[in-house]
Amino acid sequence: MTVVNKATENMQSIKSITEKVRAGNLDAVKVIEDTRQVISETDGGIRAWQTLDWGEVERQVEVLVSNSNWRSLPLAAVPIAVKDVYDTDNFVTTYGSSIYSSHRPSRDAKLVSILRSLGAIVVGKTVTTEFAYWQPGPTVNPYNKKHTPGGSSSGSAAAVSSGMIPVALGSQTAASIIRPASYCGVYGFKPSYGILPLDGVKPLAPSLDHAGFLARSLEDIKIFFTAILGHEHFSQIPLRLPGKTASELAVTTLSGAWEMVLQKDCQQAVEDCFAGAKSRGSKFSEEVIFSDFERLTSDQTTLMAAESVQTFEYERKHEFQKLSDHIKNLLEEGSKVTSTQLAQARIPIENPEEFEDRLFCNADILLCPSTLDTAPLLGTATGNPLMSRAFNILGLPTLTVPYGLADNGLPLGVQVVGRRGNDFSLLLFAEKYLTKRR
Repeated sequence: MTVVNKATENMQSIKSITEKVRAGNLDAVKVIEDTRQVISETDGGIRAWQTLDWGEVERQVEVLVSNSNWRSLPLAAVPIAVKDVYDTDNFVTTYGSSIYSSHRPSRDAKLVSILRSLGAIVVGKTVTTEFAYWQPGPTVNPYNKKHTPGGSSSGSAAAVSSGMIPVALGSQTAASIIRPASYCGVYGFKPSYGILPLDGVKPLAPSLDHAGFLARSLEDIKIFFTAILGHEHFSQIPLRLPGKTASELAVTTLSGAWEMVLQKDCQQAVEDCFAGAKSRGSKFSEEVIFSDFERLTSDQTTLMAAESVQTFEYERKHEFQKLSDHIKNLLEEGSKVTSTQLAQARIPIENPEEFEDRLFCNADILLCPSTLDTAPLLGTATGNPLMSRAFNILGLPTLTVPYGLADNGLPLGVQVVGRRGNDFSLLLFAEKYLTKRR
C-alpha cells in the first residue's frame, strides 16, 4: 500500500545536491532528469501535482547555468515544488479552483522569485485544496492511498513524503502545513508571522496567512530557511537571532481540552519525545495547562471567516456558483460576524505578548500533538485543524517532527512551538534534542 520507502531511495537531499553541485560532481541537467524519472514513476498513484511542464523546467535550467557563478548559489539546482496558491509566471496557477483553471499570472510570487534567484528550480505546482480551505483535491496519502494527505498543502506534503521532491512550499492559515506534514510523515515548518513574504499568494485571511515549507529532514529545513533569509530582500527586516543556546532553552509539554478527543498514539508520541529530550540533557519546566486554548481557537475561526468575505469578494460576486459548498458556508459564516465579534477576535493579534506569556510560562519551547489523530480516510475534508489554530493566530513559529508510525501504520507527528520571532532557537533546539522514533 505504501509507496514511501521505494520512492525515497533515489531522492537526494538539499544538502547532498548543493554540496555535489558546488564540488562540480553533479550537473543541474542530471538533477532534473532524476527528478523527472521519480515523478513519472510515482505520481500516478499519488496525484500530488496540479501542473507539470518539463519544457519550462528545461528552460529554467538553461537560464540557471548561463550564469557562470551558478554553482555557488545557495540553492543551486535544488528542485522545488510550489503549492498552487503561489503565483508563478511560467506555470498556470489555479488556486485549487475551476474559476482559475487557465490563469497565468504576470509575475512570480515574491518568495518564488527569491528562490529562483538563489538557484532553485521550480518543477511544478502541487495540488491545494480549493483556495487553501477545505474542499480536497485528488491527492492521496503516500503511506496509505485510502487516507487523506491532509490539507491544504496536500500535494506539497505528498510529493515530499513520496520522494518526488526534496522540498515544497506550503501555506498555513489554520493548520495547512503542520497537519499534512504530520499525516505524511515529513517535517513541516511555519515561521513566525510576517517573516516570509506573501506577495503574490492568494489570500484566505491576511491576518492569519503564513508562508512555510515541508522537507524530509530537519537539516534540509535549516539549509532552506537560512538560504532564504540570506537573500537581500531580508537585509532591512529585523530578525531575532538566538538569544540562548539550545542547551539553555527550557522545554515543556502542553495540556488542554483537546486531550478528550486525542488519539492515544498521538499523545504517546509527545510523551516519548519529551522523555527523549530530557534524557539527552534538555532543560525542562512544569507542564503548562493552556487555559486560553478554546478562546484562541474560537477567535481564529471567527477571524478567518470574517476576512474571507473580503478576500473572496470577486469570486462571491462573479463566480459564486463555481465555489464549493465549503467556501459558500465559510462566506455565509463570515457575513454574520458582527463588528463587536470581529474586534474581540482581533485582540490576540493586537496583544500577542499577553497570551504568549501565559502560554509559555517559564518555558521557551512547547511540545504537543501535531494533530488529533493520524490521517483520516479520504472524504470531504482533510482532517481536524484544532491543534494549530491557537498558535497560528498568535503568529508563533511551529515545526512538526515526524515521530514514527502509529499501530495503524500511519505517521505520527509532534508539534514544536517557539516564542514569536525565535525561529532559529526553535530549529536549534529540535536539531539537538528531538529525533525521529524508529
